[in-house]
Amino acid sequence: MDFTVQSLGFKMRLRNKPWTESFLKENQWWLLPVIVKEPLNLEKIYANKNPIHLEIGCGKGGFITNLASQNKNINFVAMEKETTVIGVAVKKSLTTNPDLKNLRFLNSYAEKLEEYFSTNSVERIYLNFSDPWPKSRHAKKRLTFTTFLNIYKNILVDGGEIHIKTDNDKLYEFTLEMVELNQWKLVSNTNDLYNDKNLLKNNIPTEYETKFHNLGKNINKIIIKK
Repeated sequence: MDFTVQSLGFKMRLRNKPWTESFLKENQWWLLPVIVKEPLNLEKIYANKNPIHLEIGCGKGGFITNLASQNKNINFVAMEKETTVIGVAVKKSLTTNPDLKNLRFLNSYAEKLEEYFSTNSVERIYLNFSDPWPKSRHAKKRLTFTTFLNIYKNILVDGGEIHIKTDNDKLYEFTLEMVELNQWKLVSNTNDLYNDKNLLKNNIPTEYETKFHNLGKNINKIIIKK
């Protein structure tokens, strides 16, 4: 599927912020190790056996910080490939809730998920406003392409879910195609989240989501189950 970006805008990469390197060194407690020889022992890291929820592409961290603050009985991992973005997200978490103990950050790529997470270890995955990679030759880079869905299926527990939100209508359509092709169970979906009372209940918006919803852009949501 070849498509153009449908959103009113797109997420700009944050400019390099020199302070993030030293800041992250001073706040290593919040970071999961990037170089590993075997999957992370999350039970040991969090010192409990609570379920694991993972956000891939956490951006500035507002969504995952709010979610972790409201769900202390769940352990959260916020994954982001850009080091500068991780620095901004960690700082936001520290500023918002410095006593938060059920959230860690992972500065790596979705392609490497199986290096960090054991088979059947993650209860839920969040994909919020992922890069749509609009050109057809980049379809394999979309985080809902078959390759990624297979990775998610491996690390998710039986019955584990993926919650997907996007303002890009074509990515929404592409994702539904991938869900059917790869035989995931479609739990629910809408192309207008803010007019769906059931899915909107307990919704935590990202910074990006709030911005474009306020500009009148429809927000799509899909929930699928392993």
